[in-house]
Amino acid sequence: MIAYQVAAKATRDAFFLSTFPVTALPAMMIAASLFAIGLAYLFTRALSAWGPERVIPIAFGASAVLLLVEWAISFPFRGAAAVLVYLHYGCLGALLISGFWSFLSERFDPRTAKRLLGRISVGGSVGGLFGGLVASQVGRGLPVTAMIPILAIFHLICSAAVLRLRPVASPSRPAAATQTAAPRRSNRRVLAESPYLRGLIALVLLVTLSEGLLDLVLKGRAYQAFGQGGALLQFFAAFYTGTSILTVLVQAIGSRIALEKLGPARTAALLPASTAVVATGAIVVPGLSSAVIARGLESVVSNSLYRGGYEVLFTPVPAREKRSIKAVVDVGASRMGDFLAAAIGQAVVFVAMPHTGIILSAIAVVCSLVGAWVAFQLHAGYSQSLARGLVSRAVQLDLSDVRDSATRSTVLRTLGPMALSQFLRTPSEEEAASNQASSGGEAREDASTAAVDVGEEPALARIRDLHSHDAGRVIRAIRAEPLAGTVIPHVVPLLGWDDVARVAIDALRQAGPVATEHLVARLLDPDEEFTIRRRIPLVLATYKDRAAMEGLVGGLADRRFEVRYRSGRALAHLADLDPTLAVTREAAFRAVLREVESGAGVWESRSLLDRMDDESWSPVMDEFVRDRANRSLEHVFTLLALALPRQPLKIAFRGLHTDDPLLRGTALEYLESALPPEIRRPLWPYLEDNRPRRPSAAPPAHDALQALLQSSESIVLRLEDLRRMQKAKEEERSS
Repeated sequence: MIAYQVAAKATRDAFFLSTFPVTALPAMMIAASLFAIGLAYLFTRALSAWGPERVIPIAFGASAVLLLVEWAISFPFRGAAAVLVYLHYGCLGALLISGFWSFLSERFDPRTAKRLLGRISVGGSVGGLFGGLVASQVGRGLPVTAMIPILAIFHLICSAAVLRLRPVASPSRPAAATQTAAPRRSNRRVLAESPYLRGLIALVLLVTLSEGLLDLVLKGRAYQAFGQGGALLQFFAAFYTGTSILTVLVQAIGSRIALEKLGPARTAALLPASTAVVATGAIVVPGLSSAVIARGLESVVSNSLYRGGYEVLFTPVPAREKRSIKAVVDVGASRMGDFLAAAIGQAVVFVAMPHTGIILSAIAVVCSLVGAWVAFQLHAGYSQSLARGLVSRAVQLDLSDVRDSATRSTVLRTLGPMALSQFLRTPSEEEAASNQASSGGEAREDASTAAVDVGEEPALARIRDLHSHDAGRVIRAIRAEPLAGTVIPHVVPLLGWDDVARVAIDALRQAGPVATEHLVARLLDPDEEFTIRRRIPLVLATYKDRAAMEGLVGGLADRRFEVRYRSGRALAHLADLDPTLAVTREAAFRAVLREVESGAGVWESRSLLDRMDDESWSPVMDEFVRDRANRSLEHVFTLLALALPRQPLKIAFRGLHTDDPLLRGTALEYLESALPPEIRRPLWPYLEDNRPRRPSAAPPAHDALQALLQSSESIVLRLEDLRRMQKAKEEERSS
C-alpha cells in the first residue's frame, strides 16, 4: 500500500508536469481536493453501512481496475490520462490508507496499538522504499506511463492481503451486539459534541496546508531545474526513495520511544514543530536544496513519528464513530488543506508576486506553529477520551449479554446513564440511615436491662461494666446511652476485643467528632495495640471533621499495611460524605510512592487479618474482583481514587483483572496517560504482570465468574443469579 503511495506520487508529479506547465498545478490541486472531499463523504457512508472489512478490499480492487483503464487512455489521450491519474491519486490514495488504518485500529486497544502500530508503520516505510526504487528504475529507460500498470499490481496485492484479515471482536462483546447497542449519530452531530475530534481536524488541516505549500515550493524549484521528461521522474523517484530510507530509520529508532516518552499528542506535535524550523531555513537560504530539505524532513516526520502518534490518538474513539468520521478527518480535512494551499499558490501565481517560494514558506511557518499548539492541546483531550472510553465500553459490555430486543429495551429504560452511575457509588445515605436506625432500636431495647449498681454514680457503674470480662455486660454498657467524652477512652480499647468490637464501632460512630482527638492519638501511637489501630479508621471514616481527615492521612504512613489500607478506604468514604475533606493530590501520590517502594515480595504477601469494615463497598473494587485482586494493588488504586476521577479508575481496576485484552489494554493506556511519570514508573511493573491466570480445568462457577469479569458492568445485572447458583451448589454438596 505504501509502495503504491510513493511510486504513485512520483508518477503523478512527473506525468502531470511533463504534460502541463507548473502554473497549472494549483488548479489541479484544487480540483483533486474538491473531488476527494465528496468521495470521502461517500466512503464514510460505505464504512458505516458495511464495515471496513468489506469496503477496503473492494476499494483496492476497484482502484487497480481504474488504473488499468487510465493506462489504456494514456496512449490516445495523454493529457486526459495525466489529469485522471492525478485525480485518482488525490482521491483514492489517501482514502484507502485512512480506511486501512481505521480497520487496523479497531483490532487493537489503545495500549496495544501504541506498541504494534509502530511496527506496522515500519513495514509501510520499507514498502515506501521499495516503491521509490521501482519508480526510479522505470524512469531510467521507460516512459512515465509504464508505471501505471505496476501501480495497478500493487493495489491488486493489497486487495488480496486485506481479504485475509478479519476484525477481532472481544469475546465478551460480539460485533453484532456492539453495532446495535447505540443509535447512529450523524457526522455533524458527532463533531459538534466532540471538541477532541474538532481538534484532530484542525491539526490535520494545518499540517496538510503546510505540506501543500512546501510541496508547491519544491515542485516549482524542480521544474525550473530539470524541465520536463524522464529526468523529472528520476528526481522525484530519488527524492521519495531517500525520504523513505530516512523514514525507515526514524520509524525503527524513534517512533516507539517518542510514543512512550511523549505520548501520542506530543509525538504528533513533532511534525508541525520541525516543519516550522525547516521552513524558516528555506526562507533564509532559498533554492532547490533548502526546498528538498524542508519538504523531505516534513515527509519523513509525517510518515514516521506523526503517523504513529496520530493513529493512536484515534484509538479511544468508539468504533462506530470512527467509521463514520475518520475518513472525513483524514481525507476531508487533508484535502481541504490541499485546497487552501493550492488556492494560496494560485493567488500568488496570479498576481505574479516576486519571491513566490519565500512567501509560501513563510505562510507554512505560521501554519506549522499554530499546528504545534493545537497538537499539544490534544493531550488533555486524549486522556479524557480514554476515560470516557472506559465507561462507554463498560456500558456496551453490559448490553452485549442481552440477546433479545425486549430485554435490551428494558435494560436501557431501567438503567439509563444516571441509574448506571449509581452502581459505581458508595452505599446510599438512606441505607446508612436505615442501619443506624436499626442499631438505635437495638440500643433502646437493651438499655432497659443495663446493669447499674445501687448507690454508685451511673457513669462509674457504666465504666465498671465496660472493664468487666463479660461480653454481654460490656455490650449492654456500650448501648445503654450515647457515649460521653469521659466514657470514650474506656470504649476505644474494646475495639481489640472481637466479641464486642462491632458494637463498639457502632457506638463510637454515633458519638461523633467528640471522639476524634482521642481516636487520632491512638491511631498514630505506634505502641498502641495493632488490632485497635487497624479498626479506628472504621470509626473516623464517618466523622465529617478535618481533624479526622488529617489523622487518617497520618495513618497512610503507618508501618503496618492494614492500618494504611483501612485509612485509605476511610479517606475515600470521608471524601464522599464531604468533598471539602478530600485529600490533596500530593498527599495521595506520596502515599502511593510509599506503597510501591516496598518491593515485590512484600507487595504480593499483603493480606487482611479481619474484615470488620463493610466489605460490600470499595471505592475501586467489585465483589467478584475482590477474590482475585491483590490487596496492595487495591490499596494503591484506592489512594489514586483520592486524586483522580473515581469512575474510570474503578473500571480500569476491573479491567486489570479480566481476560478481556481490549478492556485491559484500554485500562493500561488510561492509567499511563492519567498518572504522573513519577508515579507511573515505579507502579507499572505491578500493573503489567497482574494479568489473571486461568487454571487448566476451571469449575463451572469459575467460568461464570470469568464471563462476568469480562463483561464488566454485567456484573451488576447478573450478581443475584450467580449468588443463587453458588448457594444451590453448596446446598447440593452438603446434602
